[in-house]
Amino acid sequence: MEQHWNNFYERFAATAGRFASHIAVQLVHRESVETVTYGELQKKADAAARFLSSHKIQPEDRCAILADNDIAWCAAYLGILRVGAVAVPFDTHYTPQQIAKLLQDSGAKIVFTTEHYAPVVEEACGLADTSVKLALLRDIEKESESLNAPGEVLRANVATVMDAAVILYTSGTTSDPKGVVLTHGNLLAEAAAVFAALKLDENDSILGVMPLYHSLAQLANLLLPFIVGARVIYLAEISASEMLRALREQRPTLFCCVPQFFYLIHQRVLRKVAEGGWIRSILFRSLLHLNGALRRVTRLNLGPIFFSAVHDVIGKKMRLLVTGGARFDPAIGRDFYKLGFNLLEAYGLTETSGAATLTPPGEGGQGSVGEPLPGIEVKIMSAASDSADGDMSGEIAIRGPIVMKEYFHRPDTTAEVVKDGWFLTGDLGRLDDRGRLAITGRKKEVIILSSGKNIYPEEIEAQYAQSPFIKELCILGMSLPGEPAAERLHAVIVPDLEVMQARKVVNMKEVLRFDIENISVHLPAHKRILSYTVQMDPLPRTTTRKLKRFEIERQMKEQRAENVESEGPRQPVSEEETAWTADPDVARALEVLREAAHDKAAVRPQANLELDLGLDSIERVEVLTNLEQLFGGRIPSEVAQSIYTVRQLVDAARSQNNAPAAAPPANAWDKLLKELPENDQLFTDLLKPQRIVTFVGFGIFKLGYLLARMLVRLQVTGAENLLGHGAYLICPSHETYLDPFLLASALPYRVFGKLFHVGASEYFATPLRRKAAKWMRLAPVDPDANLIRALQAGAFGLRHEKILVLFPEGERSIDGEVKKFKKGAAILSSHLQVPIVPVAFNGMFPIWPRNRAFSWRAILPWSGTKVQIRFGAPMQPAPPPGPDGSRASTEAHYAAVTEELRHVVIGLQAALRAESAAA
Repeated sequence: MEQHWNNFYERFAATAGRFASHIAVQLVHRESVETVTYGELQKKADAAARFLSSHKIQPEDRCAILADNDIAWCAAYLGILRVGAVAVPFDTHYTPQQIAKLLQDSGAKIVFTTEHYAPVVEEACGLADTSVKLALLRDIEKESESLNAPGEVLRANVATVMDAAVILYTSGTTSDPKGVVLTHGNLLAEAAAVFAALKLDENDSILGVMPLYHSLAQLANLLLPFIVGARVIYLAEISASEMLRALREQRPTLFCCVPQFFYLIHQRVLRKVAEGGWIRSILFRSLLHLNGALRRVTRLNLGPIFFSAVHDVIGKKMRLLVTGGARFDPAIGRDFYKLGFNLLEAYGLTETSGAATLTPPGEGGQGSVGEPLPGIEVKIMSAASDSADGDMSGEIAIRGPIVMKEYFHRPDTTAEVVKDGWFLTGDLGRLDDRGRLAITGRKKEVIILSSGKNIYPEEIEAQYAQSPFIKELCILGMSLPGEPAAERLHAVIVPDLEVMQARKVVNMKEVLRFDIENISVHLPAHKRILSYTVQMDPLPRTTTRKLKRFEIERQMKEQRAENVESEGPRQPVSEEETAWTADPDVARALEVLREAAHDKAAVRPQANLELDLGLDSIERVEVLTNLEQLFGGRIPSEVAQSIYTVRQLVDAARSQNNAPAAAPPANAWDKLLKELPENDQLFTDLLKPQRIVTFVGFGIFKLGYLLARMLVRLQVTGAENLLGHGAYLICPSHETYLDPFLLASALPYRVFGKLFHVGASEYFATPLRRKAAKWMRLAPVDPDANLIRALQAGAFGLRHEKILVLFPEGERSIDGEVKKFKKGAAILSSHLQVPIVPVAFNGMFPIWPRNRAFSWRAILPWSGTKVQIRFGAPMQPAPPPGPDGSRASTEAHYAAVTEELRHVVIGLQAALRAESAAA
């Protein structure tokens, strides 16, 4: 029969007596490890209790702790409970003003802290105008010995299960703090419920990186191990590298952390796999699916064998990974399950002592947070069906011995959330037929569209967060002027610059839009974001990493109001920036940037070239070239690819100052397109005669043409518009990956033999693919990363009487409609004085829509699919403005040519659709 315990300290003392020589806590530094046994920890706790008694601390008095996780923190916490007082851990991220508010609310009589946080406490005490004893954790034992006579016996611990043990202040509520009062009974009941669901004993080692002022961290990294005699490992420095080192060297068996850390591990794994090439990627995915199937069907887990390198990172002895505190992406959970890990998801609140539900070992990525722990009840209040999804969601209510006693000194607030023993969480969720709970959102964060549909922002965020280029995002219900409230879903997006730099992406807006469109097509219309804002600053979050949605929404509204009300120039924000902008060279460079910027007032050192100045990829190149001309140097392409801000650009241009400054030309492309290195292997490969390859390739493509005639009733018109001599551009609409191949199959030999392309280099990274690119007369240059070189390659081929195929949209259409054209074709046509042959496709989109699977049904002979290609009449080149023309007139010229080309292609496509409908 299990012994009845009156309070948590009594339970800890029994464990300390049983496992006195076992290691209780280790504090890992970079060069050393501090260790304390259970016997030693109890002595430290007793010293803290004597210290408190000497300062007249009585049962139920509040004692605060403001410090990082370490041995002394644990000793102080246990010492507070030893004398029957109430521990009040404070968030170490709080400001003096916030700490002052909590000191006033809690009525704390003493604050245990460290030298690092002492100034914060001193300032807070002054602001709170209250007399609070400040005690440094390092001095407790020494002062305890000097204040107490040798052999003095501490008074008996009189705390009972009904008495308060700890007050935890809910995160994010600093303006009106609510102290959650948890009793000794709450703590013991929470531990008993977890032990009934999980096996944990003195042989386990727990890595504790979450701060102990959080309820889940206190449960996993203090209460549970101190009851069973397990080892706890804290880190003196919290960073990803230190966590990984601790996992490797300390070899823990259990690790509880917020979702972001597991996301980091997942990203690193996928990045390593991608770096290994496509064969390694296919093998990895195959083994991943195989192990997942084996685990589900046979319970056999070969993950440690298949993915030993990943298990080496997490630790060979790791039994259980636990996450909580924020929503966990089910897709990532499934991947961890397939990798061979037992990753458990806990759900609970501070008001429920930490965890109320837990997924069992062996289940991963099910989209739920598991079943209620033994002795805990969960129900859904006021479930309401979403008419679009038929999804029954309602407010989650929890009942059981883990529910808090009260909000400190807040009887009315307590009564609002605790009714008949049920705690109303404010979270929304649903229970399946097995009693597993799925979280859908926060009641107060639900977005109600004008259509009446309920939107749970976390669900939408999980979908769009799949983009590797999105670091974090927040979904809001916003409206444009004239729209009702929450008419549209608006996203605030923080891009992942590390990923963009690694992939040499400079036009982040284009990349983000492309990925957002790809994800949107898979979502119901009412769950798609219709507008978004990109910002570089991290999104504000609580200390448990939850988004501060209302603060983000307030910032967005303020930003919108500022944009409307103020168009005045913005001043530098620091003396250093003021001095930098005062430099004559910098001032001249900033004038060049102001001339190009869409928002001239936005030109400031930290402004983003694309997001703040509004420069597209073409304009970015023009500005860069003008600055090179101004300073007489050349910015290396690898440096240019990592430039995002005004200051980075100006400093890069100044660092290459090797010649007398000259006035920048009115048109940068005049200069750039003449710089064609004749001995560049990439370019010269375009000119090498390949008659046999061309002849064989033409034959293969003509076989493809015949096949297309049979399967999709391919019809080609307007081929007489293809010129038989001279250089020109062929500019088609772009619907599928098959477009360039189908286009080539429709060309006569006189055109096919002179054809060349400029394509993304990522598709031609291997030796075999590079060889194929040479046979196809394709210059593998990524326009996103190196636009100058891509257009120079195009100009080189055109100057040598070749025919360039260029898709002016730059990407496949998301819906089959012709999208915005880029200016590359207009630039090449104008400066090289070559015509453009416009081309339209019709009927290709249903065969292979972007970001969807190839439709085999669409190419069956009886499917009724009909594909049409039409070549339009050549558009003769218009000369660009002369050397005396302004930048504005040059840009207007490019825009006019580009829009005319797009208008012609749309007209050709409309004619094809009309003919197809009439047939």
